[in-house]
Amino acid sequence: MQPPDASATTVEPAAPLAKPRVAGRARPLDILLRFGMVWVLIALVICADLVSPGFFEIGNLRNILTQNAPVGLVAVGMTFVIIAGGFDLSVASIAAAGGVLFASFAGHVSIPVAVAGALMAGLVAGAVNGILITRLRVNDFVTTLGTSSVFSGFAYLYSNSQPIVQNKPGFDFLGVGEIAGVPVSILVLAAAFALGGLVLAKSVYGRSIYAIGGNVEAARLSGIRVDLIRATTYLLTGLTAVAAGMILASQTGVGQANVGANITLDSIAVVIIGGTSLLGGEGAMWRTAVGLLILATINNVFDALALDTAIQEIVKGAIVIGAVGLDSLTRSRRA
Repeated sequence: MQPPDASATTVEPAAPLAKPRVAGRARPLDILLRFGMVWVLIALVICADLVSPGFFEIGNLRNILTQNAPVGLVAVGMTFVIIAGGFDLSVASIAAAGGVLFASFAGHVSIPVAVAGALMAGLVAGAVNGILITRLRVNDFVTTLGTSSVFSGFAYLYSNSQPIVQNKPGFDFLGVGEIAGVPVSILVLAAAFALGGLVLAKSVYGRSIYAIGGNVEAARLSGIRVDLIRATTYLLTGLTAVAAGMILASQTGVGQANVGANITLDSIAVVIIGGTSLLGGEGAMWRTAVGLLILATINNVFDALALDTAIQEIVKGAIVIGAVGLDSLTRSRRA
């Protein structure tokens, strides 16, 4: 048998190798989408300075932050709930009840004790929501919608539907007091954001919240106590809502059951605008801070332009829809 002729053997040229995609290298559009709300904030600030030349004055910046401190505090707690895949519609009622209790307690005990008593009431309200949602398995939307009416009714009954005026020295410290020239409400807001961001980013508890929001069953199978952790997120919204209510009462000197009616929707809008996903599992405290600054800047510009309230609501709603659309686009590209 003759051996095969080597000269007759042809070798096909190798196909060019596809250029491997480097893991972790983000494309420009992905970066733009990821930090989309940061660019929006920068654009808004520039426009605000053009519309209102005094925008960057220290006094104006102080007013912007102090006016939005209550909403920002509630948004901190709401960030935990939403990342964990939940929802809380009762925060406005808790804030109002907290302000009423704070004003009432301050008339009988010292201010620190009144603060502690109101915060305890916030924990109780959050515990009620958490137990109903995690133990009785009632839908979080239905639960917090119902408890919102309960807490609001309690505030009206406790105050006899009358404002509780409080002129006690020190009562206004949370709302208008200062430490080293910085308003106390701003310091409280900054501390809440810093602590909340640290917990979410660096603690086992924070990682568990992300895991629960991303996939409840997988989190449960990995040993995470899903019900307990989800319940604690409602404790956080109870605490932050009462803190917001106390600041509102301290700023005005009055505890009222009808105060802060828009704080629920505004706090949710802040979280969504910042880029935290309504589907859970994604988000960050710095994103909520960006969302708060966007909403605060818009409100300040609206006030400078003296725009009609109806127009303001239309613009806010459009911004929320745009933020949700951006989140959906980012998720689809990632998928």
